[in-house]
Amino acid sequence: MIKRVSAVTLRNWIFIGLFVIAAAYFSYQAGDVLFSPALVIFEPQNGVLFNRTEIEVAGRTDPGLEVRVMGKEMKADENGNFKVIVFLSPGYNAIGVSVKDHFDNETRKVLKVVVK
Repeated sequence: MIKRVSAVTLRNWIFIGLFVIAAAYFSYQAGDVLFSPALVIFEPQNGVLFNRTEIEVAGRTDPGLEVRVMGKEMKADENGNFKVIVFLSPGYNAIGVSVKDHFDNETRKVLKVVVK
């Protein structure tokens, strides 16, 4: 025996489906407002020992965002890459890297390196 679906049941399933699609779309769009931007540091690695005071800091974030490395401000390029030369003192150094998006969400990382 074939069970027939009533119009009310079909309408309810359509409404639930549209609600789920709308909620998923809202969550995807709101992600930029709710979450901090990505920040990946390629170099230097944390805990590295250097023999020189001039160090290149390079990484990636979302394209066009404001990046700050030890007080130096720059914009990430169209691929999200950034690179800057910083000068460190002999001994233990903490390199602060932060990125801020258009909604003032911020991600910060601190690299600890030693200059011999």
